[in-house]
Amino acid sequence: MIEIEEHIKDWIAKISKVRPELSNFSICPYSSTASYKIIQAPIDDIIPIKGFDVVIFVVEDYLDAAAIQMWCEIYNTIYPEYIFLEDCGNYHTFINGVQTNNGKYNLMLCQSKAKLRQHREILAKSGYYAHWNDAMMQEILGNDYEIVKTAQKTDGKLTD
Repeated sequence: MIEIEEHIKDWIAKISKVRPELSNFSICPYSSTASYKIIQAPIDDIIPIKGFDVVIFVVEDYLDAAAIQMWCEIYNTIYPEYIFLEDCGNYHTFINGVQTNNGKYNLMLCQSKAKLRQHREILAKSGYYAHWNDAMMQEILGNDYEIVKTAQKTDGKLTD
């Protein structure tokens, strides 16, 4: 588990780094200050844990992106106050040419939906999403996609 934790910590440092390719934003502007916990767990035995900005669940290596996405949908239904997002080791994602995924392990990230929406509100006002293609925005933002698109055209305020 030590090797996994070190890899994830290195990945957090990478996604926290300010990037000129992203108009001097980092991939994840809040990752450098977020409190987190890393837990290795079977994908069918995940429960949200309070007290952290994000809980990073390391799940089975043999699962493909579709399987992990399916489990995220299941957990998003079971725990509506949280958002579950996948980061698959073999499903490479990019924003303006900068790799966003960790590239090695299958992860499921669990965050407070309300807190994430607050951060998205701030980011929508800042131009952060300018380098995101529409497909990635739809995939990552999910139910917040239309809200963020509208916020980009208005004063940046997200609404329910």
